[in-house]
Amino acid sequence: MEQQVAIKGMSCGGCVKTVEKALSQIVGIKAVSVSLSPPKAVIQADSAINMAQLQAVLSKAGNYGVAGEQETNAPKKSGGGCCG
Repeated sequence: MEQQVAIKGMSCGGCVKTVEKALSQIVGIKAVSVSLSPPKAVIQADSAINMAQLQAVLSKAGNYGVAGEQETNAPKKSGGGCCG
């Protein structure tokens, strides 16, 4: 099953690699491809991936998130996890 998810908070190639690595560690994801323009992830998985799970993994990896999902109260940085 393929899912496309808009990602927010990425600003450079380092962010893309960080997001790709974080998402690829989710159980059930077979492959993931992340792009900066447009900022999205294409996920190949055994079944649909829970958006809350994606949001949690992205937040833990840095200042990233699923576009359209509710904001958390986490402190904001100017860029993603690599862009301080």
